[in-house]
Amino acid sequence: MSVDVSPAPQPTDTTPRPAFGILGALGAVLLASTAIGLLIGGGAYTAPAPGIVDSGPFVGWVLPLLRASALAAGIATFGWLGYAAFLGPQQRGGLLGTGALADVKRAGTAAGVWTVAALAAALFSLANVLGTPLSEAIRPAVIGQYAWAIPGVRAYLMAALFAGLIWVGSRYARSLAAAAGWFVLALAALSFAPLAGHAAGYGDHDLALTSGVAHTWAAAAWAGGLLALALHAWRHDPGVTQAAARYSNIALISVAFLALTGVGNAYTRMDTVSDLWNSGYGRLVFTKTIILVVLVGLAAVVRRNLAPKLGEQRRVLAGFVGMELLLLAVAGGLAVALAQTPYPRAENSPLTVAEQLLGRQMPEAPTWSSLILGWEFEPLFLIGGVISAALYVAGVMRLRARGDSWHPGRTISWLLGVAAIIWVTNSGMAVYSQVAFSIHMFQHMLLSMIAPILLVMGTPITLALRAINPAPAGRRGPREWIVWAINSPVAKFVTHPLWVLFVFTFGLYGLYYTSLFGWLMGSHMGHLAMQIHFLLAGYLFAYVILGLDPAPRVLAPWVRLLMLLVAMALHSFFAVPIMMSDIVFAGEWYSLVQPPWVDSLVSETRTAGGIAWGIAEVPALMLMIVLGIQWARSSDREARRYDRQADRDGGAELAAYNERLRAMNEAASNRGE
Repeated sequence: MSVDVSPAPQPTDTTPRPAFGILGALGAVLLASTAIGLLIGGGAYTAPAPGIVDSGPFVGWVLPLLRASALAAGIATFGWLGYAAFLGPQQRGGLLGTGALADVKRAGTAAGVWTVAALAAALFSLANVLGTPLSEAIRPAVIGQYAWAIPGVRAYLMAALFAGLIWVGSRYARSLAAAAGWFVLALAALSFAPLAGHAAGYGDHDLALTSGVAHTWAAAAWAGGLLALALHAWRHDPGVTQAAARYSNIALISVAFLALTGVGNAYTRMDTVSDLWNSGYGRLVFTKTIILVVLVGLAAVVRRNLAPKLGEQRRVLAGFVGMELLLLAVAGGLAVALAQTPYPRAENSPLTVAEQLLGRQMPEAPTWSSLILGWEFEPLFLIGGVISAALYVAGVMRLRARGDSWHPGRTISWLLGVAAIIWVTNSGMAVYSQVAFSIHMFQHMLLSMIAPILLVMGTPITLALRAINPAPAGRRGPREWIVWAINSPVAKFVTHPLWVLFVFTFGLYGLYYTSLFGWLMGSHMGHLAMQIHFLLAGYLFAYVILGLDPAPRVLAPWVRLLMLLVAMALHSFFAVPIMMSDIVFAGEWYSLVQPPWVDSLVSETRTAGGIAWGIAEVPALMLMIVLGIQWARSSDREARRYDRQADRDGGAELAAYNERLRAMNEAASNRGE
């Protein structure tokens, strides 16, 4: 496959560049479909009963349109940054070419619109939640008191902050790494709105949030990539044929995730299949499903018949892509309307404050069976674990297919690590960890100390570098991005021994010896972020200590052993006070959700400290044994190297050393010493 690495020539086509016209038309369709969806689904503004405070029809109608505008601008930002960093032509040296710089500039403009729309959506959401006119909600005193406390408002404020950073940062982006960094930030910013879109009282809270975020990401990858590709195809820019081939695979994966996450979203908000035709929400879901089927059909036609002949049938392709974009705009508008449409599922009515905080009924007293064999579906870790295991096995199979070897112990270690993560986050352990500090600590130790060691011993980076084929000359493909990441300044910083120790050990003190733990446990995303931190911090520590995969720093065995001893000491200083405590640790959360079968929170605290202190000894011993073996092997290698050198030069190095000692002794004798 040929790749464009030279500066992009000017387009020869004299057709006017319709970028703003296309975007304007798509925006109009998006807003119109949002309004129509609100009317069909029943989410449109209606005046409340007399005596009930209300923000008024202006806020009620403009708010969903602002949400739609923020979503569209976010998807456009994401798409153009993705095209600049990954899909389009690339220059040598990791710099952005002329076309990529133009895409980053377009992304910056879209991010500016995103910032304004998200800020406006936050203010309108504040007025809507408080039931006050907009003029009252925008008062600084009201904003300062209520804005950050309301999840929906907070989500749009965070999105506006991230979009504003992209808006400013994209003006100075000149490299692929910078474009990729802003791309990742745009992906994070797109997550905020769906994270605030589901109430725990409807049940299946974990699935609702995870599927909502994944649904938004999949839609952004499909629609954003298609928008950027359509513009370059219409302009007949160089490299668009190769970009279309790369995008085709991304679109295929996005469609699959859209379908799966769409089913997940519908499941968490509807009780029965009949809700599809008996409720306004269901009718909107049904309409979106039909549009998705049509879109898949159009994409199949483009992929099979038109994309390979891009240069010959550009006009026909533009028509199909334009129709696909219009349908995606309609689907996006319906998605925004769905977020404001009443759910058919009846909201649960928990009897206790604890059940309201947990979002589920209080579990019965734990048994070995309920702890080990119980089930609590956590889609992020389950699906992520299955995908990571499948990719690892696929990499091993690719090596075997071309005749390369791969130690089966590494594969077993990786799969055991993945299985441990899935079990500890999806079994009864996950249920009881939210109401019992001792079980939470056991889960924490497995996530941060046992599973990471197994994963690191699987050497996934080495496998990826061996299994992934290099990109064509001049491009930066997945393998090249991995190599770049290993040698980047960020990687050198995060693998510094002092930083590794800080993240792995002092993070424990900041979490459990402050109120941060209770704040994170108060929301599903906070709890999820805490678990991800445990896993990543443990992986980083094991990665640096074991030194099995390529790393930006090569540490001597004695340095890694010293790090391990310091970490063990700091961990003991953390665990022993908890084990001997007469006060309740993490009481800001566990005192609120204390189940009847927990007699004493102080006893729970001491048990948790004992678990933290006792379990930590096992992985520490494992790491020490591995380090000892590595140190011995490095000494053996050094001795063999010295012997080979001596055989080549007849022991010249030893002879020179002895001669130096003799000269020093003779000089000392001459001085009368």
